[in-house]
Amino acid sequence: MQPPTIFYLHGGPGLGTAFERQRFPDADQVHWWQQPPAVSCATRPYQDLLAATVAEFRLSVDMLGGPMTIMASSFGAHLAAHLARQMPESIARIVLLAPTFDPEGAALRLARHGLALHAADANAGKLVAALAEYEAAPGRARFWDVMGALWLLPNVTSLYFGPNSGDEPQVFAYLLQQPGVFDGPSSVATSDDFAANAQVPARSPYQGPVSVIFGEFDPMIDPARDGDIWREVFPQAVVRTLPTGHFPLLELSLEACLA
Repeated sequence: MQPPTIFYLHGGPGLGTAFERQRFPDADQVHWWQQPPAVSCATRPYQDLLAATVAEFRLSVDMLGGPMTIMASSFGAHLAAHLARQMPESIARIVLLAPTFDPEGAALRLARHGLALHAADANAGKLVAALAEYEAAPGRARFWDVMGALWLLPNVTSLYFGPNSGDEPQVFAYLLQQPGVFDGPSSVATSDDFAANAQVPARSPYQGPVSVIFGEFDPMIDPARDGDIWREVFPQAVVRTLPTGHFPLLELSLEACLA
């Protein structure tokens, strides 16, 4: 069997590839890499994840015997950018799906969008209060308070999807509840470690083709602003907006995302 030609970096952190594997069970050309969880009491879990990403990608490239396409979703775009700095010669192409350069800002946009849709919900006041406290004194503890209040609202997972996503929001919500699909402690630890260092767009040494796909209905993304940021990293990037939410790969075909 031919080794995979596409190295996939899922979003998160703390999520997994159960969603993509369920949608594309026969996509043998993709290595749906399951990122390792943060080690308990790790001092730099995000740095550990970067190191694990490089090691896995190097192994995959060696197995293929040549450069691979990298496809990365949401937060996974930062892992893709790291690979592009570390191993540009091993990359055939990069495809970024709804890349979030500022994950905290993106999550706060999602929270405000959820509040606008569910302002009459009984728990909306808790989100209003959490957002007000964060805005008065931003910090990671108050950020997580906002996220906790957001998830008290109904059908939060549907916020990630566009109006033409069919039953994908329900499938996503079901899978999210299955054991091992989401690792909360890893999400918090890795996200906090990432946020501890200010992220500044820096031009990548990778000179090959780059595609950036934003969802027209993605509440987490500001396409104009985020597009400019990712063009600072990859000036050669071709940016497209498609009629999806935050997970283009869960609403479109693999071929459409690679086009």
